[in-house]
Amino acid sequence: MKKTIFPKDFAGYYPAGIRPCPMYVDVANRIYERIQGLSIRLPGADELRKEIAINVAIYYEDKMSKLGLWNAFVSLHMDAYHRPLPFYEVDGVLEDEDVNAQEVELLVWIVMSRNFDDQFINPLAMDKYTAKIIMDVLTEDDEIEINDELYDFVYRADQADDFFKLKRVLLWLRKSYLLCSPLAEAEFDDLAEGWRTIHLNKREVQYYTETTFAMTTEIGPMALLPHWWLAEMYQNNGMIEASQRLRNLQYRTQDIFKVVDADTDYAVLKDSKAEEYKLQNVYPDMFRKGRYVSTALVKYGNCDWEINGYIANADLEQYNFRCERNKELQLSYERVFPMYMEKTDGKRLAFFENARQRKDWLKKVAPGMDIEEISGKLPSGPQVAFISKKAGIIFAPGMTHAIKCAYNPFYRKCDAVTMQQETVNALCDTETMHPELLQYLLENEMLQDGDISSLHHSETGNRIFTRNIDFIARNHRRQYYHDHDY
Repeated sequence: MKKTIFPKDFAGYYPAGIRPCPMYVDVANRIYERIQGLSIRLPGADELRKEIAINVAIYYEDKMSKLGLWNAFVSLHMDAYHRPLPFYEVDGVLEDEDVNAQEVELLVWIVMSRNFDDQFINPLAMDKYTAKIIMDVLTEDDEIEINDELYDFVYRADQADDFFKLKRVLLWLRKSYLLCSPLAEAEFDDLAEGWRTIHLNKREVQYYTETTFAMTTEIGPMALLPHWWLAEMYQNNGMIEASQRLRNLQYRTQDIFKVVDADTDYAVLKDSKAEEYKLQNVYPDMFRKGRYVSTALVKYGNCDWEINGYIANADLEQYNFRCERNKELQLSYERVFPMYMEKTDGKRLAFFENARQRKDWLKKVAPGMDIEEISGKLPSGPQVAFISKKAGIIFAPGMTHAIKCAYNPFYRKCDAVTMQQETVNALCDTETMHPELLQYLLENEMLQDGDISSLHHSETGNRIFTRNIDFIARNHRRQYYHDHDY
């Protein structure tokens, strides 16, 4: 067998300095060789086969080494949806320490989906023969290798009580085989670009970006912050107290704080939303009453609040700007939403065939708005308007046929292909579908006509798709599943 996959190809999925066991590199090569017949009608098919082979091999190592990352996904999915896996009817009980054909099929789908997050690929389309080929590789070795180094990296006893020792695991999780994604890396790059604007060195930019990412960005197919994944891993590994500390972990992301009180032992900081935080005065030159700082905070277990990452001096002007901005937003939330709801007779959605219909609606709902000025920034064809609790009015192009709403005149007035595409766009298109609107549609069961197959629609396909619709949105959108107060 000619080797085409090497340990360096695994490096991006592992913590720095840790390598896969040689056995799993060999497993990846065997899988890659045997799935050459797997038809992938997508760009970069051969590289995708390599990625599938590597990810399945790491899944195998995860299971055999009792790392617990995949098992955390299974238990999180069970908690959320009352079944261990999406899409599949599981036969019997999934074993924590053994591989499973349905898990392999799902992992292959996850790998393919994260590379084409704006599309929906039928998870049941992979033929059983391909799954059997992969399972044959995973079950043909009489002896297995255990990655003790990776296990110790995650579960080392002396780090569970110390957030800053544990932090290295949280920072790694975004790169792990199950939780990584191009969407996460794009977000990471955007955060890094922001840190570069304040002229930090390369190492500082990396660390502060990783810290910010871990506090703010949901990852993995369940779209959860890193500490929730680790909490589940610890729970399943019997580390109950450590798991609970992680579940109670609190972050305060980067802000400008005023030092409202300080002595030699403690300082009290007040953020731009008037919340106060007490922490040890480890920066006595900066934490002086009446001074201002820019930083982020973390609270882990019974510890005080602590600095988490970057800290620098700030000033009154910066603090007041943040405070005024937050007050303006709060007033907007309190005033604008009720006003719009009154104008629309309590209807949060409106549906338009063209820009003229939208213009007539806006004249009624927002008479003071300069419609001509904003028209160039809005969709031109069929579109949906949504009264947001925080963002005024949100517009989404298309999707008018797919939204099941009693006052939607366009619902289902299209062919099956259009209905499927509009439903998939609503779930997967992070550019045009705002998460607050998506959450409203999901909570009110307004996207009920999708199908597991884009070509052969059936009652069974619709049932499977609809039953798993929330998971599909989480898996495809990752951090964009959640409304981050845009």
